[in-house]
Amino acid sequence: MKKMLIIIITWLLTIATTQAQSGLSVSPLFEGKIIPTQRMVETRVKGKMLTKYQLTLFRSVRFKANNKQEINRVHDMIEQDKKKNPGITYTENYSSEKSRSKETLMLQLPKQGNQNRFLCYKRNNEDVTVIYMEGTLNSLDTLRELIK
Repeated sequence: MKKMLIIIITWLLTIATTQAQSGLSVSPLFEGKIIPTQRMVETRVKGKMLTKYQLTLFRSVRFKANNKQEINRVHDMIEQDKKKNPGITYTENYSSEKSRSKETLMLQLPKQGNQNRFLCYKRNNEDVTVIYMEGTLNSLDTLRELIK
């Protein structure tokens, strides 16, 4: 009985966090459709642990890209989310315009209900991290200060 309850709760949490990214081009990455889940390290945090950061959801995936196509595909998905939402606040940082072996992109997405949403992409050579966050945190500047 306990085992069945745990399975149901896990399933409900999975559905809730999957719906958070719905509508984003990067959603398939979090679902394991772009990079197989066995190659990714996924972190999901929800609840009281995040309240001091003014967040209600933190979800990240991290992986080592096997080739340039994987890097380009994920980067293009992030860029699509940026272009789909003109007027959003974002910051970009590249090691150099030519190589872009190290890059960071942070987007403040349109609100969903009363939740502010953020999408962060960080690449250091073949190491790629994508983070999705929701909460009452109100700006990229505040977020940047939190993750320093």
